[in-house]
Amino acid sequence: MNGKETAHAARVAGKRGLSLISDERFRELYAALLKCRMLDERLPADAFYDRWRGREAVTAGVMACLRAGDCVIPTPRAMLALLLQNGPAAPSKSGTLTSAAPLAAATGEALRHKLEQTGGVTVVFADRGEPERLGEIISGASCQLLPILYVLNEGLQSSRIRSSGNKSSGIKSSRISGAVPAIRVDSLDTVAVYRVAHEAIQRARQGDGPTVMECATWPGDSETDSLQKLERYLAGKKLFRRAWKNRLEEEYAKALGDFGKTPIPELNEGEMGCAPVYTRRRNAVA
Repeated sequence: MNGKETAHAARVAGKRGLSLISDERFRELYAALLKCRMLDERLPADAFYDRWRGREAVTAGVMACLRAGDCVIPTPRAMLALLLQNGPAAPSKSGTLTSAAPLAAATGEALRHKLEQTGGVTVVFADRGEPERLGEIISGASCQLLPILYVLNEGLQSSRIRSSGNKSSGIKSSRISGAVPAIRVDSLDTVAVYRVAHEAIQRARQGDGPTVMECATWPGDSETDSLQKLERYLAGKKLFRRAWKNRLEEEYAKALGDFGKTPIPELNEGEMGCAPVYTRRRNAVA
């Protein structure tokens, strides 16, 4: 981002402005993104895992903001996130779910966080599903100020969203039903995703309710690969070296071992369904 884009992102992301990102955190974001790419290459695309090749920035940027005790609702979009946070042994395949089931599970889990005052947040990665039903669920969460971050693919096609902002910043703000912030983010921009997710999750922890993050590719953007985009960004800050990348790849390949070479165990919906998966540790970049 240039100076104008950074200033715009600060206004959009929230009244507290952009979180400061240290050089070390930039490196950790890159390491997480590289892990996502390597995991994606090993996972078979099927009904249980929705491949997001080139847009792993969404997973890396959001998961970098979570801490121990937060939870992610299992969906085909979330399997990569669960693997990134809890390791290759984390997820099993769950049965086919209705589009509303993960959202309902997120509402229930966020309500538990609020009632028990855990300070935790719930994240759900989902597609648009039925816009009107989705709007009802999110509006209900807003009325109760539930600590949820909804991460949606390719924007929400609903007349109840009003958008504003500059596409060139990688961030565009909106609102749902006049109450819930909806921020559209360039799904290839790891830094933009992290900034918005960090602000939204802080907002949720402080009792200000849910946020919708809409992940979309920008029309006319010549960049099509999130990993290459972040590499160029870090190189401009003199934080990227090819030898460093090679070392990370070797270390994580060794950690993965034979993961992905055998089928992932499958559970039926009654055995797992949308049961939340809790993060086991505070993320280094949260």
